[in-house]
Amino acid sequence: MNRLNVSALLEGMVVSEPVICPSTNEVLLGQGTKLTDFRIKGIRKRGIKVVSVVDRFTLSVDPIDSIRKELKKLLLDEITRLAPDIVEGNTSNRMADVSRRVRKIAQRITTNDKILEFCAEMKIIDNDFLYKHSVATCVMSLLVEGAMDLKESEIYNVGIAGLLHDVGLRETPYLLNGKKRNKQEESAWGQHPTYGYYITREVGMGEDITNMILSHHENWNGSGYPNGLEGKDIPLGARIISVCENYDRLIRLEKYPHHQAIEFLYGGGNYYFDAKVTCVFTENLSVYPLGSLVRLSTGEVGVVVNVRKNLGPRPIVRIYYNRVNRPLAQPKDIDLGRERTVFINEVLK
Repeated sequence: MNRLNVSALLEGMVVSEPVICPSTNEVLLGQGTKLTDFRIKGIRKRGIKVVSVVDRFTLSVDPIDSIRKELKKLLLDEITRLAPDIVEGNTSNRMADVSRRVRKIAQRITTNDKILEFCAEMKIIDNDFLYKHSVATCVMSLLVEGAMDLKESEIYNVGIAGLLHDVGLRETPYLLNGKKRNKQEESAWGQHPTYGYYITREVGMGEDITNMILSHHENWNGSGYPNGLEGKDIPLGARIISVCENYDRLIRLEKYPHHQAIEFLYGGGNYYFDAKVTCVFTENLSVYPLGSLVRLSTGEVGVVVNVRKNLGPRPIVRIYYNRVNRPLAQPKDIDLGRERTVFINEVLK
């Protein structure tokens, strides 16, 4: 921090302590304010002689701005990965348009400081799972809702709810250790949708968003929590978030092979999940993006070269390495739409 004579102030400097008017005790400029020529003239006019500014070699940054930049990049990168801005990389021509539409909505989400404050809390509590899981759930929910041709306002709301669906876990961060929960811990875990509902409601989030957060663990057959809702009584956005967050949790936390996570979604259709939502998810998102390096259930390794031929997560894979990791003299293509007993076990990131 430097205390400078007003005559030495330059446009672009950042105030490190509030600037107080000597005659009224009014705060003229708050800490962190960037100086402009207009503001410097105003300071002089008030008769202020000295101002404290941040040393020009010291970074002056708001953590919310830092989260904003990071979140924007994470959201856009993940949208582009699952629904590229090129028709060849999508399951249909329409999904390239959905991708462009959803990217604009994602950028709108990052302009809301209250959402960013919640993201900062989740990142601090558990960056390895909770924060990254929340971002992934947000992106997949945006894309599924976009693929269902819903209104922009509805897509925006489901994106926020997907991002904040687990924010209630800030009240019980000890439950994020990945260990098997005892009866008491399981009961506490079951409260996190309710915590999330009240936390987001208190800051003025809309009823649509708070109800999706409250209902994201409700099951199609009525076996979920906290209210045992059933079928279409569960908000559509919550049904979408349920499919997306379960898929990400299975592969990210429980380390399921990708094909088993997909099979879990199929098997849970009209039991745990809305089967129509599951079909939209599996038929429209490139869960194995074009160009991904993947390992098959045979042990062979190759690259996804076509996601358009077959509906669902059954792309064509060009094999370059055999099951003992030796390069093939001549690559070969395996169409997983035909080879129904062969699956993608792992995406090699």
